[in-house]
Amino acid sequence: MPTILTISGFRFFFYANDHLPKHVHVEKGEGTAKLNLFPLNW
Repeated sequence: MPTILTISGFRFFFYANDHLPKHVHVEKGEGTAKLNLFPLNW
């Protein structure tokens, strides 16, 4: 899982061959999040 950016203790990374939609994982300490790179259309 390559790290894209580390800033203020947050690590932004992705998994090779991960599922769609395209997204980035973020972690800090024990907390994690997944951020979609493109917002959903309403």
